[in-house]
Amino acid sequence: MFKDTVKSYLYSFIDFASPRRCELCGNYLGTNRRKHEFICDDCYSNFPLPPKSKDILERIQSNFPDEKVINNSYSLFSESDNPDFMELIYSLKYRGFSRIGKELGFELGELIKRKTDVRYDYIIPVPIHHARLRERGFNQSEMICCGISNSLNIPTGFDIIKRARYTQTQTKLSAQERKKNVKDVFVAKSKKYNLSGKTILLVDDVFTTGSTLFHCAKCIIEMKAEKIDTATIVFVG
Repeated sequence: MFKDTVKSYLYSFIDFASPRRCELCGNYLGTNRRKHEFICDDCYSNFPLPPKSKDILERIQSNFPDEKVINNSYSLFSESDNPDFMELIYSLKYRGFSRIGKELGFELGELIKRKTDVRYDYIIPVPIHHARLRERGFNQSEMICCGISNSLNIPTGFDIIKRARYTQTQTKLSAQERKKNVKDVFVAKSKKYNLSGKTILLVDDVFTTGSTLFHCAKCIIEMKAEKIDTATIVFVG
């Protein structure tokens, strides 16, 4: 009882100092506990529909026609359906709201649960370079992984692969530049994991050309994994 009272006062003080508002519409969210900490109920009810997995795979195959390293792909929503929802990604990556990643990751996990009965051995985030980790303070893909893991009850593998060199952000690069920018950049980080015959879910925040996920998946295949699916929050149409 005492703990609940203290928590109530603490939430009230935090709300007074920094009122919680929806990251999409800016409406006040109130002090009551809610399913989504950063999204109001109205905005959540207007959440865009997820893109078809075959459309995501076709994008990968069109950019990398000679090799198939990814079996299936999932995204929580398509940017082309409602670009306003990209605001959630901006808040996650550039405004330090790491918990958005966990919330959206959980929803992504629930989507995957509805779409497939595949049982993954590990959920692996696309790694960021340690220099960028210092800049940002966290890896947004790890936050998404945590949410997916809570939904699917599957272990995460944060130290399985690493980014061997610092690369410029993919945001403003062309499709060909993206391919070159991340080629051979991912390597095994730890030898303690035996991925032989394992089924992996590879996670990133945004899917554009699929270059980052493709080269990440190639690294994991070289570690003898049997099957790799990918999951992202946004599919940029």
